Amino acid sequence: MKRCMFVLFVVLAALWSINGHAQSCTGSPSNLNFGTISPVSGTSTGASSTITIRCSGFPLALPVRACVNLGVGSGGTTYAPRTALNGTSQLQYNLYADSAGGVVWGSRRTTSYSPVAVNIPLTSSGGTASGSATLTVYGRVPASQPDLVAGTYTSTFAGTAQAELDYQQYVIAAPSCATMSTPALALPFTVNASVINDCTISATNINFGTAGVLSTTLTATGTLTVACTNDDAYSIALSPGTGSGATVADRRMTKSGGNEQIRYQLYRNAAGTIAWGDGTSGTSTAAGEGTGTSQSFTVYARVLPQTTPSAGTYVDTIIATITY
Repeated sequence: MKRCMFVLFVVLAALWSINGHAQSCTGSPSNLNFGTISPVSGTSTGASSTITIRCSGFPLALPVRACVNLGVGSGGTTYAPRTALNGTSQLQYNLYADSAGGVVWGSRRTTSYSPVAVNIPLTSSGGTASGSATLTVYGRVPASQPDLVAGTYTSTFAGTAQAELDYQQYVIAAPSCATMSTPALALPFTVNASVINDCTISATNINFGTAGVLSTTLTATGTLTVACTNDDAYSIALSPGTGSGATVADRRMTKSGGNEQIRYQLYRNAAGTIAWGDGTSGTSTAAGEGTGTSQSFTVYARVLPQTTPSAGTYVDTIIATITY
């Protein structure tokens, strides 16, 4: 028993004397950049960065417990979610300890989310012990944020209240991060994202159905559905179609397997007075401003009375182009 107590005393005395040496740990974080984000793509965006911790100058080759505490950042006041700012516009994101995004990276200053700890083994060389470890910070921006406007979004982690490294060398059991508050080294880094103006567009087909003699006007409708970044101005143009000799003012469906044609036109209004084209030959385009959510446009189609061609299926292909 006395021998065990003596050994313990020697180890404790040695650890106590460590404080008088120039041992230290430093942290080197990298910035986390989400790159470009489309708020209408319907997909989440992930990115990652690293924090490298280097310990040196320790007289004993005992492990070091390092704890990395991350606050909410300058963009907001909550952990779930964290936010980055572009003026008053807020981009929701979060930082995680795992690639699956299941463990929010927190701090000893909150009871809701824990800091991340790593035990760094040290090896002796030249009379002192040293070691290092690298932690990965996983970031994720969730989809479905329609209020975002285009621009650069930023959240900074400056000062120990936002990003802090604490560490302590130990003999048997690693200390808890909740009880470690020194030496409290700042780990400054920045989270960035660039939200872009973007649009998506989809369409339904237009079907005039079955007709006999083309002695009366045939009508039909289709729908264009667009989603553009909030506050993003856009316009939609419709092509002449693929029929031989067609223009935006005189569209033509062509018989499948043949050359015969049926003239028709597309309009922006039900009355058939505003031809929808590319802005030339008396036609106009449709204009709008993005809301970050889906917006619908009705395409009105008419076949005016004309000489009836032979029976068959008549088709045309129109390309809708959205400019933003």
